[in-house]
Amino acid sequence: MGPRSMLMLTVDDARGASTRYRVLAHRPALHAAGITSALRLPLTVDAAPLTRPAWRALDLLRDVAGTRGDADVLFVHRKTYPPLFAARLRRKNQPVVYDLDDAIDLPPPDRPQDPATLARYRANFEATLRAADLVLAGNRDLAERAGHASVEILPTPIDTERFAPGKTTPARGPVLGWVGHSSNLGYLESLAEPLRAVARRHPGLRLVVVADRPPRLDGVDVEFRRWSLENELSCFDGIAVGLMPLDDTPWARAKCAFKAIQYMALGIPAVASPVGMNREVIVDGESGFLPATPAAWVEALDALLRDPDLARRIAAAGRATVERDYALPVVSRRLIELLNALPARRV
Repeated sequence: MGPRSMLMLTVDDARGASTRYRVLAHRPALHAAGITSALRLPLTVDAAPLTRPAWRALDLLRDVAGTRGDADVLFVHRKTYPPLFAARLRRKNQPVVYDLDDAIDLPPPDRPQDPATLARYRANFEATLRAADLVLAGNRDLAERAGHASVEILPTPIDTERFAPGKTTPARGPVLGWVGHSSNLGYLESLAEPLRAVARRHPGLRLVVVADRPPRLDGVDVEFRRWSLENELSCFDGIAVGLMPLDDTPWARAKCAFKAIQYMALGIPAVASPVGMNREVIVDGESGFLPATPAAWVEALDALLRDPDLARRIAAAGRATVERDYALPVVSRRLIELLNALPARRV
C-alpha cells in the first residue's frame, strides 16, 4: 500500500513558477489517488524581518525542527540544506523525496561565482541528496548531475486544458514573443542582430517581451508586458512564434525547456537553442526549430513568419508532443506511481 499523506516543503509560494507547476499542480491528482498533501510554504521577509542569511537559516531550521508528525512522506522541493540541517531530515521516520528542476548545485549566473560560493552550493546540494530516498529530476541533465542511487526523471507538467490553442488571442502580423524572468534576458539580448535581420525582412515586426523589466534591444520594436500571476495566460496573446534562446553552459543545460513547452501547448511554434532538454522536447524542423547559429535563427524565424502552412504544421506537432509527454495528467500519474513504490516508513 502506498503513502496516504505527504508534507511538502516548497522553495516559494504560488507566485514561483516552479512551485506552482511542480508541486501545487499535482495536488488534485494526489488527492484523487488518496494521498493528502500538507504544504509548508517558506517564511517571508515580512514574517522574519532579519538579514537574508538569517532569514534563510530560520526558514531551514523551522523545516528540520518541524517535520515530525504523521505524514508518510516528506517532499522537499528545490531547497538545499547545510549538512547539519540535512542530517536532521534523515532522522525522521518518513521517506524523503527531493524534487529539483534547476542546477541548484550551482549559484545562479547573477550571483558570485568565487570558489567558496561554488563549494557551499555544492556541499549543501550533496548533503540534501544524501537525505533523500528518491530524487525527482526535471530532465536528464539534472538526473546525471544528482548521481543519486534512486533518481527518476519527472518533467515539469502543464495543464493542457488551460494552456491550449484558442485560449489566447491569435497573432496579427509578424509578432515574436519571449516570456521569462529578467535574470534570463541576457539570452534574448544575445539575439539582437538576428532579430534585426528578421525585422528587415518583415517590416512591422514586433517582439513581445513579458518579464519584470524590458530588455536592451536596440533596433528591435519591443512591446513590453509586465508579468503577473493574473495575466499568466494572456501574456501570450498575439504571439506568432515563441523564442527560447540559451547559451550552452552548465546552468542553461539544466533548464527544463518549460518556455518551449508553454508555447507548444498553446499552439505557438517554438524556436529554441539546441541546448539541454530543448533537444528532447523539440524535433528540429518537425515540432519546432533548434537553430545553432545566428544565421539559422534568421532562417527559422523568417520561414515561420513567411509560411503560414509551415507554422500550422509545426504548431500541431508541438501540441501533440506536449499532450503525449508533458500534460499534467500524464506526469501526475507517473508521480503517483513513484510515490507508491517508495519504501515503507522507516523506524
